[in-house]
Amino acid sequence: MSGFFIETGSIDILPIRNLYILVLLINVSRTQMVKPKGTIGSTKMKIIAVIHHNCSNNMDTHGYTIWQTLKTSFHVYLDDNDVRNVYHHLKGLCKLGYLEKRDPDIRVRCCYNITEKGMLLAGRYEPYLRVLDRLSL
Repeated sequence: MSGFFIETGSIDILPIRNLYILVLLINVSRTQMVKPKGTIGSTKMKIIAVIHHNCSNNMDTHGYTIWQTLKTSFHVYLDDNDVRNVYHHLKGLCKLGYLEKRDPDIRVRCCYNITEKGMLLAGRYEPYLRVLDRLSL
């Protein structure tokens, strides 16, 4: 057992030290995992794919429909309170120029379209689009 544990008296401090280091590493890794603002992650790619799919099939592209599709097709944002996260992503995508709000004619709901800049991301959201196309058959 020597070499594995450092004993001071009857207290073994190595497991405590390892636990302290583990907690420190977890805290450091969490700060390093934060994405910079303006990045386009997989959730945003899924949202763009949903809008592309819905526009191609003459379906609504408002936030609630997008959230329902994310839940059923990709199993993300399963909690009812998560709908606000979808609206947050939509706002960010509009701000980055990848989406635009469509003028609501008669409807009260705000619908979204993909901009030309957003269409340039087609290579990145195409795998998610294929999933949606397969599920709609």
